Amino acid sequence: MSSLYARGNAIIPFTPSASQEDMEGYLVDLAGDTATISSSTSVPAKGVILEGQDTTGVSSIGILGGLAAPVRLRAGGTIAKGAEVQQKNDGTVITDAGTGARLIVGIALEAAVAGQLFDAVTHTPIARS
Repeated sequence: MSSLYARGNAIIPFTPSASQEDMEGYLVDLAGDTATISSSTSVPAKGVILEGQDTTGVSSIGILGGLAAPVRLRAGGTIAKGAEVQQKNDGTVITDAGTGARLIVGIALEAAVAGQLFDAVTHTPIARS
C-alpha cells in the first residue's frame, strides 16, 4: 500500500453552526471549520453528520464521495429500498423525483419513512434535470 494513503474514510471534525445533537444523517454545507445543515436543493451538500454535537463540541462529518462504507441518512419523506435519493431543502433526503433539477447523493439500502435514519451508499452529489 502506498504511503500516500492517509485514511480509509473522509471523516473530519467540524464545529457545528448550531446544535447538531440528534441530527445524525442530515446533510451539511462546510465553510472554513464550520458545518451548517444544508438548506438547498440546488447547492450540493458537502457531507453528512455521523455524530452531532452542540456548539461547544465538534461534530463528526463524513464527506460525500469519500466514504467507503454505507452511512445512515435522514429521510425527509418516503424512501424506497434501492432508489436513488436526492437532497431536500432541510438537510434530509427523499426518493429521487425522476424529473426536474435535483441533486442525487446516494442509493437507499433499505426503505424508510420521514424522520427515520436509513442505510445508504453515498457519493458526490450529481446534478440531474
